[in-house]
Amino acid sequence: MSSQRNQPPAGEEKPDQPRRYGLFGVSAGGGMSEDQRKSMARWATAFVVVMAAAFLILVVAGAGTSDGLTVTFDSQGGSEAVSQSVQYGDTAEEPENVVRVGYTLTGWSLTPDGAELWDFSSDIVEENITLYAVWEAQ
Repeated sequence: MSSQRNQPPAGEEKPDQPRRYGLFGVSAGGGMSEDQRKSMARWATAFVVVMAAAFLILVVAGAGTSDGLTVTFDSQGGSEAVSQSVQYGDTAEEPENVVRVGYTLTGWSLTPDGAELWDFSSDIVEENITLYAVWEAQ
């Protein structure tokens, strides 16, 4: 009986139905044509793919940064300096009270030889790094 609900009785013409406007155009019967259905399916598929890619980019970009990056300090013979967890793009804090008998700490460097001094007030952390103590004999 439900299949006969939308069909006119035998011998009668189907009454005119109002035009229905949808996202993909006008359909006299209120439904979508096969081309409209295919177009909608392509748009829906493209939308899902783009959204999945955007989500993946956000997940990958956030990997490793939610817990922070690690700044490790090698005191090169001095007292221990505790590693720090720093968010991407932030500055690290200079360790305090790092001492070495007979030496004065003059700074921290990206290289063990002290060639690339680190400026704690302006240098930003963009990856896991090790900073090496630079000592001057007294």
